[in-house]
Amino acid sequence: MVTPVPARQLASYLQCLYEAAGMTRVGARVMADAQVEADLRGIFGHGSRLAPTYLNKLRTGRLNPRPLIRAVRDEDAIRVVDADLAPGPLAARMAAAAATLRARRWGIAAVTVRRAGHVGALGIPAAKVARRGLVGVVAAQASARSVALHGGTGTPVLGSSALAVAVPGPDRQRPVLVDLAAAAMSWGRLHQLALTGQALPDGAALDANGRATDDPTRATVLLPAGERGQALAIVLELLVGALTGSVPVPAGDHGRGLLVVAIDPRRLGTAYALTTGVAALVDAVRQQGARMPGDRAWSHRDRTLHDGVRLNADDLSALIDAGRRLNVPAPHGWARPAPDHPKE
Repeated sequence: MVTPVPARQLASYLQCLYEAAGMTRVGARVMADAQVEADLRGIFGHGSRLAPTYLNKLRTGRLNPRPLIRAVRDEDAIRVVDADLAPGPLAARMAAAAATLRARRWGIAAVTVRRAGHVGALGIPAAKVARRGLVGVVAAQASARSVALHGGTGTPVLGSSALAVAVPGPDRQRPVLVDLAAAAMSWGRLHQLALTGQALPDGAALDANGRATDDPTRATVLLPAGERGQALAIVLELLVGALTGSVPVPAGDHGRGLLVVAIDPRRLGTAYALTTGVAALVDAVRQQGARMPGDRAWSHRDRTLHDGVRLNADDLSALIDAGRRLNVPAPHGWARPAPDHPKE
């Protein structure tokens, strides 16, 4: 059974959960907004279903509910930040804001973050930069090695790092947006396929014996999307690991690296050219019957704002249970449904 929940109601409940877990009101709101926004865009693996996991990490000290996020270096267009094990959406929000301010002055800015938690959907902070009229690039490190290499032994070497790029266009609220994992898919997407009983595409994952599998419930290791995807995954690992001052390859829950780059086309003298260029490319792509990067997410957002966020029985029960542990009552009308595991 699936229960539609109004996005605003879900965000309010999540904020109460995070405040009860010790976060500030502002920090809790950032967390709630980021996870509901992921749900709205159809990125359910980074949405509200992750709240119980985040809350457990806050409880056990793997994440800091009230981090002292500080700059360890701040020079012109460069800012280096220690996130003090802040939840990733909070660290990414602050990094994106810092990059935007510096790019306004210097034309381009780079903010690196070390010791951050899992960010979730990187397209959310990237789009925030683009809505200010800047190009936003956000890349984030994973906490564990979970991606093997084509031609390798099947042992995971890389993390499932991720990259998002947002480019502003005529509609500032809907930038051109690509948000992808270094592997053939993210773990969040794989888990979503497992919940709905769908098969994995060929070449996406290996099982515990190192054999290719299309069963998401048996997948233990991801693979890059071909040789070019593998090259991107390796370079991305360097950008979010060594370049940010974090571990060069994931080594556990010691915080992750995060990189945010912002570019102001007005400082390049190309703001108008970029806006008209995006419009022209959008027309050319859609005349071919294809979608622009981000189209699916924005369409899904419109539908979900109207219809509500669809929570399956297990995820809804987990959110209700999280509230009971924190003495936060679930919204009126929520009820624990009988768990189901749809296979169609």
